[in-house]
Amino acid sequence: MENMKEEGFGVRKLCKLVSMSRTQLHIKMKLLTNRSTSHYIRLIRIERACQLLLETNLNITQIAVEVGVDSLPYFSRIFRTETGFSPHNYRGKFDRNNRLNIRNNK
Repeated sequence: MENMKEEGFGVRKLCKLVSMSRTQLHIKMKLLTNRSTSHYIRLIRIERACQLLLETNLNITQIAVEVGVDSLPYFSRIFRTETGFSPHNYRGKFDRNNRLNIRNNK
């Protein structure tokens, strides 16, 4: 997760980190998670954002940067795609004990 904060962290850097080709990694990720590598990376970022929204007072822009997304409009769009809520509405709707499980939501 720590690497995902880096600007530009994506499939290419993950391949290098785990010493696999893009194709090998994609096949393994698809078998293990039923998602593409890039979608899985995005999902991990959104899960971390959910945690930060509920457990910190960071604003949404700070959370986006913290999870490795520099564009607030893009962050809001992918957050809504994965959770069905805007980051602001998610923070207001869920508490620490009623967290949405987005891995099993779709």
